[in-house]
Amino acid sequence: MKKAVSQHVPQIVIAVVIAGIAAIIIVKTLGVSPSSTGAPVGTPSGQMSQTGSEETRTVAVRASTVALGSISNYTKLQGDVVSNKEVKIYPSIAGKLLERKVAVGDRVSVGTTIAYVDPSKVGEKYMPNPVESTVSGTVISIPVHEGDTITTSTVIATVGDIARMKISTAVSERFLADLKIGNPAEVSFDAIPGVVYTAKISEMNPVLDTTTRTREISLVLDKPDSKVLVGMSSTIKLVTEARNNVVVVPRSAVTTDDTESYVFVIKADNTVEKRNIVLGLEGEDFFEVKEDLSAGEQVVTEGKNSVTNGSKVRIIDGSSGTETGASQ
Repeated sequence: MKKAVSQHVPQIVIAVVIAGIAAIIIVKTLGVSPSSTGAPVGTPSGQMSQTGSEETRTVAVRASTVALGSISNYTKLQGDVVSNKEVKIYPSIAGKLLERKVAVGDRVSVGTTIAYVDPSKVGEKYMPNPVESTVSGTVISIPVHEGDTITTSTVIATVGDIARMKISTAVSERFLADLKIGNPAEVSFDAIPGVVYTAKISEMNPVLDTTTRTREISLVLDKPDSKVLVGMSSTIKLVTEARNNVVVVPRSAVTTDDTESYVFVIKADNTVEKRNIVLGLEGEDFFEVKEDLSAGEQVVTEGKNSVTNGSKVRIIDGSSGTETGASQ
């Protein structure tokens, strides 16, 4: 009998070992502990898992303080620098332009000969007829050349006062209701990169061009600059509507859709309130807020897509509202 048992001992040991290995594999796979407490593996005795509850999440945001400021609408136009006073010089007789006596940029006085016109015809010979300047100033342009056939309606030259320059442009009729002498503008020139000049409307044509539906206006620079020359092209940002001392809020703080515009206002307990607002003028960087927001309140400018009404936030940066403009 003993001999029979001893013969089966190795088989029993092997079976026990296999069973033990299988138990260990099962425990690791299921992540359970054989302890009577029923706690997950690695969980200290008496400590409960927090799978059913989480601490309130705090969102890091950037914010801006709402302030009173100025905001304006503007329209972009193209303009040309012209002399403040320009006079076109015409010949008194038709014929062939025989000779030009002046060049662009020359100073002339009343009576200065600009050119000579030969009125001779086939079989006839006449003395050259002088074309004289009727004003004093600088020759701005001479659009004709020697040998050209001209009439009494041909412009021989344009003479102007380049010491007093203006910028000429045309404004669409939809902006005319807000235009008046003295309206401000910003002017830049391709030939003078990086410099922005302030200007004002100095003249407005009383007649509307019925073909283009525009009104011609002139502007003068607040501070004349010798680098600005007649003939230069310019880009004009003309203010068409402006409001001062109004509540302005950064565009980055405002969310708009087809039905509402709103911001997230940060309250004293560092939670946010979704608040619908009524917008006014729209600027490049700011909106005018007409209702439901006050100066001194803080609004979320970055991180607003990560918050909802009642979210807790932590401000990592802040700034104040400032003056801006709007384009159309």
